[in-house]
Amino acid sequence: MIFRSIFIVVLLLSNFCKALDKGPEIVRICLDNNTSIVTVYWQSSVDNCNSFKYYSIYSSENSGPWIKAKLVSVFATNSCSIFLADLTSDWKFKVTTHSACNGIDSFVSIPQSIDQNKPPLIELDSVSFDPNTQKLNAGWNKNSAPDTKGYRLYNYKNSVFTKLSDTSSTYIIFNELDKTSPNELALATFDSCDQFAPISNPHQPVYLNANIDSCAKTIALNWSNYLGWSATNQYLIINRNNTGFTKFSILPANSSSFLLSNITLGDNLCYYIRTENVNTKFTSSSNTICFKTQQPLIPKYNYVNNVTVINNSIIGISYSTDGYANTDSIILEKSTDGVVFYTLLKLKLNTTNSTGLLLDSFVNINTTTYWYRLKAINHCLRSVLISNIGKSILLLNLPISNTTNELNWNLYKGWENGIEGQLLESCSDGFTWNAFKSLPKTNVKQIISEETLIEDSLCFRITNKEVLNSQNISSLSVSNIRCIYTFTDFYLPNIINPYSNNNTFSLIGNGIDYSKGSMEIFNRWGEKIFASTNLLTGWNGKINDTLALQGYYIYKVSIFDLQNNQHIKTGTLFIIR
Repeated sequence: MIFRSIFIVVLLLSNFCKALDKGPEIVRICLDNNTSIVTVYWQSSVDNCNSFKYYSIYSSENSGPWIKAKLVSVFATNSCSIFLADLTSDWKFKVTTHSACNGIDSFVSIPQSIDQNKPPLIELDSVSFDPNTQKLNAGWNKNSAPDTKGYRLYNYKNSVFTKLSDTSSTYIIFNELDKTSPNELALATFDSCDQFAPISNPHQPVYLNANIDSCAKTIALNWSNYLGWSATNQYLIINRNNTGFTKFSILPANSSSFLLSNITLGDNLCYYIRTENVNTKFTSSSNTICFKTQQPLIPKYNYVNNVTVINNSIIGISYSTDGYANTDSIILEKSTDGVVFYTLLKLKLNTTNSTGLLLDSFVNINTTTYWYRLKAINHCLRSVLISNIGKSILLLNLPISNTTNELNWNLYKGWENGIEGQLLESCSDGFTWNAFKSLPKTNVKQIISEETLIEDSLCFRITNKEVLNSQNISSLSVSNIRCIYTFTDFYLPNIINPYSNNNTFSLIGNGIDYSKGSMEIFNRWGEKIFASTNLLTGWNGKINDTLALQGYYIYKVSIFDLQNNQHIKTGTLFIIR
């Protein structure tokens, strides 16, 4: 019974200390050539019996005897560094664990040499932009080396490889790289001894540029070719109005530009170039270029409000146009026959000058009728809307007889809803215009007789009024001015009596311009005894404040009528005393 109990205890202890029944396993042996230090790594043992005393690390140089190189007394330790005096020798190492559960035996690892096998070279599969996030990413296959620890990504520029990032994955996303300047990326695998494989060939994704010409309705694409693959296919990928990316066109393998024609303005367009490795079928996407195009806003209206004579010397053209449309400018065009137009001026537009008054001083308002129109020019310098044509009013005066004149004129043309009415206006002082007569909207003539005139001269003009248009505007157009003068009729007396009411020699009549003219009086011997430019006051029969002697005197009077015609009158004057 006692023997059986001892057997059970021994059996239990044997099972409990099972982990120390074999030697430690060396994981790797790494050499740092810069420091000549070799590091031995092993798997930790399990000391359930609490029998551990120390690890012994032994080295053998060139298959020579095993020499204890180091002793490690900390059970949790699983590595040990040893300085090597000669790196040219062939070194092997083993680890011994003391002691087993029986306290006597030790466990010895399988001897191993220094790991000097670098991981094999692997290439990047592709470097690509994510079409949605526009972040640069790279991918590759797992390295076949059994002790691969990780991968290092490099930026290659000016023949220099610069570390970017380390990863244990086979895929990486770069958040910090600028998509406007794609990097050349390269890859190297490193193992558990931090030994690096050769750096791969650089790969660079396609970088896409694009310019839109909304006037020509084209988009010019140009790009750099993918770097890293020997043979490629290329495709143009498009996303129109956020409906998803689809293949739009197959591109020549080595092409680097493409012109898209007849694009529809108003669409939202996104493009990228997809490159495919002919051999592996790996793909890479370029950065994405997007355009939010806009359908041009055509002016809703472009209207000549009126063409009118200003100050009887220039023509004013009032206009209204849609300043909020895509309009670059308006062009004012002029014609003298309503058929052939030529450009008078070009006016840049913005939202603050969608209405205005343009002046044309190169006109002969008393002989010629003028037509004007506006052209709205868009940012592509194309005419997009031509206005109505406004025609000025030309007033003419045709004398019928010495006492009768006929005024005639053309009606204003160009208003949207035509003429509401006409007014013949008159002015006698050159400043104040008064209604002379309201006329039917189709009337084009008016007879003016001498009896009609209330002054020696009277000036006239015609005003046409517009029917209210769709812009809720009613404009006026005024003609040039024509003046009618009464027939010149004057009288000079041939006898005056200083002692009667008929005591002054003066000019009497109508149609006379009293601001001009002169009067001279001579005696019978031809001596000038009086001169004046005041025809209204005349001569009171005195010479130096003394009444002239009774007798005959000679006069010469220069008279101007209201049309600036000169009349010279001579004769004799008899003074009675």
